[in-house]
Parts: sequence; C-alpha cells; structure tokens
Amino acid sequence: MTAPQSSHSRFSLQSFQVMALLCVAQALVVLLLWIVQSFGNMTVLPGQVWLALAWLWLVWPLLLILHPVGSPRRIFVPVFIGVVLIAPCMATIFLFTAWALDGSAR
Repeated sequence: MTAPQSSHSRFSLQSFQVMALLCVAQALVVLLLWIVQSFGNMTVLPGQVWLALAWLWLVWPLLLILHPVGSPRRIFVPVFIGVVLIAPCMATIFLFTAWALDGSAR
C-alpha cells in the first residue's frame, strides 16, 4: 500500500513537471524560431538573441538533475524530447557560435 503524499512532495513533483514542460517549451521555441528564420525568410529575433536562447536551453537538464524529485526516467523524457527538437538547429547553433566568437558578429 502506498503512503499518502505530503503537500511538500506534491509541490515538488508539480514544480518538477513545470520545469520539464519549460525545458520542452524552450526547445520548441528555439526550433520554431529557426524554422521561421531559415525557411520563412522572416527575422523574429536577432541571431545573437536566438543563439543565447539556444545555448541557455542547456541549463534545463542541469536544473532537472538537481531537482529533489528528479529520477533518471523523469529527467530523461523531457531532455530527450528537447534534444530531438533542437537537433535540426545544431549546425546553425554551432556555426553562429563560431561566427560570434570569431568577432565577425560585431
């Protein structure tokens, strides 16, 4: 028989679920902005802002790992979905990063 969950553990699980949703949502936003820019020939955000948004996605896996209710399975699912969503943009992310670090972006 399962012990009843305390309100603290329910809050922790809910906060983890919100963080997991935000992890996937940010990856989706990065992908959609990349699609609009690449195939729609429309600029929604400057390239450097998009690049920062793309690299900041890497914070989510770390936050999910550090969360108290994070288990390997709970962490794997949103991170895997996020990686799948960002994968088509990877070449552009690396190219923009090299360009920005080279000083050509100024």
